[in-house]
Amino acid sequence: MQPDVSIRDFFSSRLKLRADLTFTLQHANGEDYYTINDSLHSRYYRVGQTEYTFLRLLDGRSTVQECYSKLSTAFPFHQLSQDDIISLCQWAFGSDLLKNQDERLRPAGADQRPATAWLAKLNFLIFRLPIGNPDRLFSRLANAWGWLFSAPALIAWCSLLLWALFRIGLNWDAFYSSSQTILSADNWIWLVGCWVILKLCHESAHGIVCKLYQGTVREAGSLFVLFAPLPYVDVTSSWSFPSHWSRMHVAAAGLYVELLIAALAALVWGQTSHAWLNHACFNIVFTASITSLLFNLNPLMKFDGYYILVDLLEIPNLYTNGQLWIRQWAKRTFLGVHTLLPNWSRRVRLIIAGYGIASLCWRILVCITLTVAAATLLEGAGVILAAIAITLWIIQPVWRCVKYVAVGKPGEAPQRGRFVLVTGSLLLTSFLVLAYVPWLGNFQAPAIVDYPPQGTEHAPLPGFIKQIEVQSGQQVHRGQTLIQLGNPDLELELAKLRIEIQQSELRIHQFDQQRKIAERQVEQEVLQDLQTKLQEKERLFEELTIRSEIDGRVMTRNLQAKLGTYVKQGDPIITIGDDRHKELHIAVAQHELEHFLNSPGNTVLAHLPHHPAIPCPVQKVVPRASVTLTHPALAAAYGGALPVKPASSEKQGDEYELLDPRFNLVISLASEQSLELYAGQRIDVTCRPQHYSVGRHLYYQVSSWLNKRLEE
Repeated sequence: MQPDVSIRDFFSSRLKLRADLTFTLQHANGEDYYTINDSLHSRYYRVGQTEYTFLRLLDGRSTVQECYSKLSTAFPFHQLSQDDIISLCQWAFGSDLLKNQDERLRPAGADQRPATAWLAKLNFLIFRLPIGNPDRLFSRLANAWGWLFSAPALIAWCSLLLWALFRIGLNWDAFYSSSQTILSADNWIWLVGCWVILKLCHESAHGIVCKLYQGTVREAGSLFVLFAPLPYVDVTSSWSFPSHWSRMHVAAAGLYVELLIAALAALVWGQTSHAWLNHACFNIVFTASITSLLFNLNPLMKFDGYYILVDLLEIPNLYTNGQLWIRQWAKRTFLGVHTLLPNWSRRVRLIIAGYGIASLCWRILVCITLTVAAATLLEGAGVILAAIAITLWIIQPVWRCVKYVAVGKPGEAPQRGRFVLVTGSLLLTSFLVLAYVPWLGNFQAPAIVDYPPQGTEHAPLPGFIKQIEVQSGQQVHRGQTLIQLGNPDLELELAKLRIEIQQSELRIHQFDQQRKIAERQVEQEVLQDLQTKLQEKERLFEELTIRSEIDGRVMTRNLQAKLGTYVKQGDPIITIGDDRHKELHIAVAQHELEHFLNSPGNTVLAHLPHHPAIPCPVQKVVPRASVTLTHPALAAAYGGALPVKPASSEKQGDEYELLDPRFNLVISLASEQSLELYAGQRIDVTCRPQHYSVGRHLYYQVSSWLNKRLEE
């Protein structure tokens, strides 16, 4: 109502309840209440018995005060105060349930022109497109398919579902492998097709069950979310059903049909050998089961799960009352405005408060996700939609809040000083927490167990493996011959040098006999050069004999298979490992390096299997980040945690390389730990950051998430 209307003017006015409204008596939580059916606007409301009696007294002839007196006569112990009567009439005005000729009593905004009101409700991100009244169609569908929702059909449904789960369990490996490509680009068209068909069946099931209980299906159409169509049917007539079990049956009918289709598809999937049919059945199973459980059964969204929860708890208007509780709490806390809430019991109040907070958090998350999705998926148009979303979901509510703080409402006088004090204190506290409270979490990086590099012998020269003196798993000692390489070019050069030396020595002997002193000196220098070259070549030839540098065990598998193979210079040939000396190689992301290096005591925690985490000092840091894998087991392609891509052509011998460069940190393990771990084993390593606040962590997480979405 208008702010200039006094309480006296209000109680002297004559209001009239619309004659076309119908009321249905229902029972919940030990109390009677009435459902109001507004067929003109396809809306339903619930009011208590006292409120119902007062509304029915509004006949347009009696004043509000006279109706209030009649109510007090009929219910001497009712608890409706004059403020409650004003609030009830304000709500009825806002819901278009009352008629009045006094323009001063018309609620604010009710004088909007139809075009203005339509524009006020316009939402480009989420809107409905009705296509007509399908009530007759659903009457025929109920006659044809109503048996599907009977008690015998429910028993068969349960048996079929258990059978399908059993079949999936028997073929779990194949089922899991099929899921690896479910979100691939080539499969999106199949998923969309399955989803559209399933949603049509889902909504049809709601309409059929509604007709089975003599309800009406007033409307059907499509709900567009980011221009993605979602079929819907209007079965709000089920709210007038006297039994909450029948209302729950209507709400659960869609999920019932989707799981039935999923079970049939799972059975066909387990029996067929045709690839295309197997693929189609798996898409149906995934779409009908996973998406239904995640979305339709989510009570925080006003889908089937919400209405089932409302009837289970027997708390009508749970979402609306939850938002009402949040608004009243905010008014009381920030503005000092004390408004009356319905007389809920302690149990109902706790449930409504908890649901209101949870649904508000979920709504914020959904709004952020939809805004980011619109901006990233729809490119240029998405930016416009994101701007509209920010206007509708942020700017408009903030503007209404500012307007309420500045102007207030009739009977509600916001305390602006309290608002500034509470808001300022909250902002200051939030800033202090974000800026100075340390983040108590850990940074985590994958690590691999490996032997120290001195245990790996590399080819000093290119050549062929001529002889292998040891076997895999054999214990060796330092200096023991392991492998003999052969280099034909080097052997040829050695033979040639020896011949040239012999020839040079012969010429020197001839010069001595001929007493050619000058020629002998020149030849002597040539001989010395040849002998120097020979020594160098003999040293290289000696290096072709690979000897162990440490005591340990031959760790290279299938060593004998390398006999006769060609190796290039620098290629690893054999690994000698000492089980008492192993290392951890940690692959640390670039933005986390400072935290690993500046951790308390320069130590990190290694999480060994079946052991408590042990502190380990960081001993070595490779100074440059690299996309080269320190060990293949770290790659996601081999079950590791690091995302990889096929290696570029210039990288010989590496099948994969990292998507993002990482630093390699090296940790030496103690003898006891080395004996328990095996080379190639994956280990998680964590560190506790220093001087890292909650605000920095949140900023990094949000910015990383946004960057990934924008890159996609």
